Amino acid sequence: MRAGRGIGEWFRVINLERVLFLLHRITGVYLVLYIFPRPYLILLYGSWEEALKLDMTPIGKLLAAFFVFSILLHGINGLRIMLVELGVIKGWPVRDPIKPTPALRASKANWLMVVLTVLGTIIGTAIGTYLVLYGAETWP
Repeated sequence: MRAGRGIGEWFRVINLERVLFLLHRITGVYLVLYIFPRPYLILLYGSWEEALKLDMTPIGKLLAAFFVFSILLHGINGLRIMLVELGVIKGWPVRDPIKPTPALRASKANWLMVVLTVLGTIIGTAIGTYLVLYGAETWP
């Protein structure tokens, strides 16, 4: 009997918890890769103003919009994970030693947090993208 199925085990049972956890990892990596090279760009270009010219290009604006999306999704999903870990929105464990299943069963509180996560991410991304593309001066 094999101990595991390798990377295929990750995709054997795809549920909402696994998708949100995957998005949490991806946005976390993106945030690190977006934030930490910034000081080196300043050193490379010689001044902050020269480094910001990269952000004024269409690719720079797209990366900044995805940065805002990543901050919102990572933060709101992190709050959801904290509430699950604290037991506030914890589901009932469903474990079977023969046939492993996801640990959390869906509950109304879990779905409420998922809906709030999605709505907060969409609204925050829309506002952040508007500010990135058009500037704070045009904000109503």
